[in-house]
Amino acid sequence: MYTLVLLALTPLYMQTLCFSNNKGGVGKTTSALNVGLALARRGHRVLFCDCDPQRSLTISFEGADAPEHVGMLLMRKGEVSLDDIHAVIRPVGENVDLLPASAEMEANEAQLPGWDAEHSTRLADILELVASEYDYCVLDTKGSIGTLTWIALAATNVLYIPVDPEFYGFEGLTNLINTCTRLRRRINPGLRVGGIFFTKYSPAYRARLRHDVVDLIKEHYGQDVPVFTTTIRQSTAIPNAQMAGAGLFDYAPDSPGAEDYEALTDEMLQHLSHGY
Repeated sequence: MYTLVLLALTPLYMQTLCFSNNKGGVGKTTSALNVGLALARRGHRVLFCDCDPQRSLTISFEGADAPEHVGMLLMRKGEVSLDDIHAVIRPVGENVDLLPASAEMEANEAQLPGWDAEHSTRLADILELVASEYDYCVLDTKGSIGTLTWIALAATNVLYIPVDPEFYGFEGLTNLINTCTRLRRRINPGLRVGGIFFTKYSPAYRARLRHDVVDLIKEHYGQDVPVFTTTIRQSTAIPNAQMAGAGLFDYAPDSPGAEDYEALTDEMLQHLSHGY
């Protein structure tokens, strides 16, 4: 039965999932990491791609700066070959590979041409070459919309937006969604907002989530931006796992956070299987 369900939810072609929010501290990297690991636990082949010079996702796997990184591929003049990409990809676990980031990418970002249609697809072109090797590519981005985030979104099929239920967690949300709209019109017609999910949830937020926050999102964005039923509860295991450079399923498999990310991944897979 589980095998049949897995086959039903396995994409025929690699799906690129991006986790992004213009505001830091909302659980963007934690969500990218643990959803990606949850996909791998289900038998899917997952490629993580770290597009954030802070390299938090990379550190979770590598613990140090990567000598070869995705920024080198983005900066390379001329065409990038499959061998070039394989030289950068790092196997980091069962069903899990990584295109790491480096702090060098911060300085190099200003040199990246990427806002026009010709150059915006450089990451998409790179991922296209390895698409047959994976079921999912999971992108982590900067907490701002610069060239690296623009290029990442240009390569994305589905964008997921983690949001802190505190009101200030909405800063930049409209800008991010408007950026997606521009990208969809100009460069990446396949880009869609897969939904918003709430992190750092506690029972004290229950009424606010049900009334103020969810209603505010629906009022502003209508049915174009789904709101996931699953929320990520506050848990000491989440920051502790970050400090240990580990995913929740290894560090604290019985924690509320691990349980929530399993449930969120299931909900995302159901959405993807229905095309939204």
